Amino acid sequence: MKYLQRISILYLTLPFLLFLFGWFRLSIAIPISLIIIFTIYQLLKPNSSKPQFTIHYSLFTVLLLTGTWLFLSGLGGYAFQNWDHHWRNAVFHDLINFDFPVYYSQPESGPVKMLVYYVGYWLPSAIVGKIFGWGVANLFLFLWSWLGVILVTLQLSNFLKTSAIKTTLLLIFFSGLDALGVLFFPQEYPTLFPPVTHLEIWSGSLQYSSFTTQLFWVFNQAIPAWLCITMLVTLSEAKGLRDSSLTSFAQNDIKWLLIFIWSLCFFFAPLASIGLFPYLLIEIFKKTNLKSLFQNLRFDLILSSIIIFLISYLYFSSNTAAQERSFQFIPFKEFIFFFLLEGGILWLLLAPSKYRDPRWIVTGILLIIIPFIQIGSGRDFVMRASIAPLFYLMILTAESIFQKQAKQKLLILIYILLFIGALTPLYEINRSIYRTYEYYFILDEEQRIQTLPKPATSLQPAGRLEAEHPNRLVADEIVSLEFMQGELAENFIANVRQTLYYKYLARR
Repeated sequence: MKYLQRISILYLTLPFLLFLFGWFRLSIAIPISLIIIFTIYQLLKPNSSKPQFTIHYSLFTVLLLTGTWLFLSGLGGYAFQNWDHHWRNAVFHDLINFDFPVYYSQPESGPVKMLVYYVGYWLPSAIVGKIFGWGVANLFLFLWSWLGVILVTLQLSNFLKTSAIKTTLLLIFFSGLDALGVLFFPQEYPTLFPPVTHLEIWSGSLQYSSFTTQLFWVFNQAIPAWLCITMLVTLSEAKGLRDSSLTSFAQNDIKWLLIFIWSLCFFFAPLASIGLFPYLLIEIFKKTNLKSLFQNLRFDLILSSIIIFLISYLYFSSNTAAQERSFQFIPFKEFIFFFLLEGGILWLLLAPSKYRDPRWIVTGILLIIIPFIQIGSGRDFVMRASIAPLFYLMILTAESIFQKQAKQKLLILIYILLFIGALTPLYEINRSIYRTYEYYFILDEEQRIQTLPKPATSLQPAGRLEAEHPNRLVADEIVSLEFMQGELAENFIANVRQTLYYKYLARR
């Protein structure tokens, strides 16, 4: 389906253009947007081969699978939302209810409090919300996310040369062996029974999230990161872009497009882009050598990539509280069990067929070192920087099982690990089904809570996540970040008065 890459480029660049005009002075936004639009035109302008779109019967099954998956994730507020949605709904509310950029206070002197977060993914839906209201905005967000997941699964199935149904099921159910972690290291929470607990917190501050968990908790970073990774993978294997729907490039030109895609990943999910960066280097140097690195320069792509990265960096870095960096000590026994259960065993099983593949080598290195790095508060870096290596681990696994690259005995062991790992996303799905069914079919009209609560000023992580915000589907206790205080709020709100972004670039 040769329209997929065109749609993906537009899908990733539209939010950045909206961000430019909402968060930057017009004297900056207009010339930069013209550069980006020119670059997009150069990529998408018609070429000699006419893009074709064919509808296969499996597409309808994929639409059903992904649509159900998204419904159960809580996107749109139609099914149970996990605890993290308190924060994501608050961001979405403020993007709709406040002018761009979102200032919470802007006095002549003193702190200038501003929303500084990865807001790009919400912007198309927020524009819709400003016009049509909260309900329509959530419907659009659901449809926008559905489109993103479809773009991921269809392009990935083309790359893996297998059916989109298999690719979709792998994306939904691929996970580490969290159930074994809970079994071997029993604690008060999580437990294997009832089968609705959040298994991935079995190792405390360490967590590698399954793709279902990423969708159910941090969709705004996960979906665009998946799409950027998928495009990097598929374009890297193209023999020039003549194999795609984009304009024809020579083989050595593709590296500049890959850098452009990576810069967009940084805009949507900077921590995920850090984990993706080593794979970008692999693809660049696989296609060229140092001598020819600066040949076939594409100045439009180079300039656009630099602009997207710098603009995003200046905005994100204005939140100094979320930029704290450190190394954390992890006892060897705790680390080794975490590594082995959260992908290490599967990675080792792939060694006989993949040990020469630089993607396999980098994946293992990243899964080993990421737990020791901390950026910001909490365990966000571990969970987000691991998105890329986990995605590549899934791709390497898919190549082994769909293309029969591993020996039969190893394939049996890989399938066993995949089935055990599938318990983690099944528990996430079960929790959503349980709470959603309870809301629609057990609670009566009087028991269901539908109105917004009073705005919270602080919010602590939930205990038993299956009991979060009882009698309500939507996790919406914060309402607006304007009133929030505490360490978690600092991930979203910053005093930007002394920053370069506010002084010279910000729209007032």
